[in-house]
Amino acid sequence: MGLFFYFVLHFNCKFATRINDVDVSGLTVAQATKKLNTSHIDEDGNYLVVRDSKINVNSKDVQKLFKHRSSMSAMTSAKLSAKSDVSTKQLNYRLKTLLPKFENRIDQINTGRKQTVDSKVILKDGKIVVKPGQKGSTLDKAKMVQSFKKQAHSSLLISVKMSKDAYVKPNSSQIAKQKKQLAKVLDNTVTLNTYNKTYKFVAKRWVANGYPTASGHYKFDSAKVKKWVANFSKKVDTLGKSVWITTHQGKKVRVHAGGTYGWKVNQKALTRNIVKYLGHSSSVTMNLRHYAVGTGYGIKGSGKTYVAVDLQRLHEYVYKNGKLMANIPIMSGTITGGNRTPQGAFYIMYKQRHATLRGKNSDGSKYASPVSYWEPLTNSGVGMHDSPWQPASVYGNPSARSQYHSHGCLNNPPSRMDEVWKNTHTLEPVFIYY
Repeated sequence: MGLFFYFVLHFNCKFATRINDVDVSGLTVAQATKKLNTSHIDEDGNYLVVRDSKINVNSKDVQKLFKHRSSMSAMTSAKLSAKSDVSTKQLNYRLKTLLPKFENRIDQINTGRKQTVDSKVILKDGKIVVKPGQKGSTLDKAKMVQSFKKQAHSSLLISVKMSKDAYVKPNSSQIAKQKKQLAKVLDNTVTLNTYNKTYKFVAKRWVANGYPTASGHYKFDSAKVKKWVANFSKKVDTLGKSVWITTHQGKKVRVHAGGTYGWKVNQKALTRNIVKYLGHSSSVTMNLRHYAVGTGYGIKGSGKTYVAVDLQRLHEYVYKNGKLMANIPIMSGTITGGNRTPQGAFYIMYKQRHATLRGKNSDGSKYASPVSYWEPLTNSGVGMHDSPWQPASVYGNPSARSQYHSHGCLNNPPSRMDEVWKNTHTLEPVFIYY
């Protein structure tokens, strides 16, 4: 391939000759060749000179240029070529070794410099507006690399002009397209299906501010949706709240807040995804079930299938689809103290046949009690089970509780526990009250 040189002639009473930005006026071929091979172009703030990129020339190349000079007229400027092979080795060195260093140098210069920001269509206070762009000060890396590669094939010394990214305001067709896209997004609908009702959110009614993202969607503010989700959650959440149930005697009693049974809305996740999908270009349907935490999703109060435990009367009532399946006298733990049976809304964590319950007695001694049926309600070990060690007279007898009581569990007569087992299931609520 050819190695290209240029010289410039200036008329000022005498020839002023420059070859590759090096002044060779009045020099012989030998002197000019030497100067070209020893001179270098200093960076002046407008160029990035690539060190180690310079290629030496020979006297024949310079002689050809001088010969062309003698035939040119004054006030003439031209690029002349003198063939001089650039070896494959030299070219590979420039592209494979020097180019990565050059790119890294541009990146270092651009570090901390202000980036160019294009104009964009945004939603502001419910209105579609155009936000003006801002001109930056970073170097145009792509163009500089392109210049490097071009010079790598032809220049004695690679010296790339530094040019800043020019802010280019999007043309009217781009703005029009963005406006049309945002208008379409604002008509987007998110449908939320719940256990008993469907809610629809149309973007333009639920968001006031937003901007486009790199993915092509819009990121909207969440204030209005967040408020709705919070109010909605107050209405439907049951976890940690009191529950009213009707007793076997027909009396309404309040099961105080506490326990593990119930469900609530994951407000943060629900809000985030409603707003996220409002910013998409197509409508989306969501299901509240995927944002419910806890057990008993969709059930208000006790429902129709549950176990009610009356600690005052020491009776256990098992309901299935609203029908009383079992009414069993039991023995519980104490009402207060270390062996207290907790009150509140719990759920059956799992069911197990033939388990051994282990723990410590009040005096610190250990116990290991085999049972035929075990349905735990708490992580601390409180549950429903048969208790063959209890005297038959204690079941359903509150007066015996001071002497005979459990460590907190609900003790069932061995002859009746199978009724509980057959008519209950995992995750079923158990309401314990006094």
